[in-house]
Amino acid sequence: MLLGLGVMINWNNVVPENRPAYDAWHCHEHMAGRLTIPGFLRGRRYIAAVPDQVRSFLTMYEVENLEVLTSDAYFAKANSPSPLTQRTSPVVRDAVRGLSRVRASLGPAMGGMALTLRFDPQRGSEAALEKFLTQEALPQIAQRVDIAGVHLMVADKAASAVVPVERHNRPTQIPNWIVMIEGFTLAAIHNAGKTVLPDSVLVANGCTGMIERDSYALQFTLLSTNLHK
Repeated sequence: MLLGLGVMINWNNVVPENRPAYDAWHCHEHMAGRLTIPGFLRGRRYIAAVPDQVRSFLTMYEVENLEVLTSDAYFAKANSPSPLTQRTSPVVRDAVRGLSRVRASLGPAMGGMALTLRFDPQRGSEAALEKFLTQEALPQIAQRVDIAGVHLMVADKAASAVVPVERHNRPTQIPNWIVMIEGFTLAAIHNAGKTVLPDSVLVANGCTGMIERDSYALQFTLLSTNLHK
């Protein structure tokens, strides 16, 4: 299960020649810095698990609740980027970022592989789609022996639209509804997605036809408790 009731989730690319600098900044400064903010609980970074995927990186932060991501403590850091952040930020491309509420989170653990689905509900079908996902689809996925966890998150558009100083000049899309499936293998997450949540089933239960699926492998994770010892 996710550790909190809020999630900041990001998909992006990095200019290839700047990948070593990005890795050094992201792991050793940026994520570690985020996890010192009150209410931040765990950070994770993933890399694309299949070739030719549109976005190479997935990063997520589990937080106590959405209010953590709009707090004075968060903006004090996000509006005062370090010199290294200012140098590194321009190499980030194709960003999609959502400050999201967790609507459901099932499963006992993190998985080494993750499948994300981004989609929009049909107008007027939000309640029916959420009921289908939280009461039928996600519990079915969570019961599969090769699945570690499955989650539903819904981005808060207003919170996600606020642009802190460190993100200036970084065009960013805002997602809407997000399902994340965590499993032991690439086959496990793909099979769960195709069997329980194919596009046709999502559309029949209130989703629009534009569904984006991306597969990732976990690179590293960091807990806030590691930084407060």
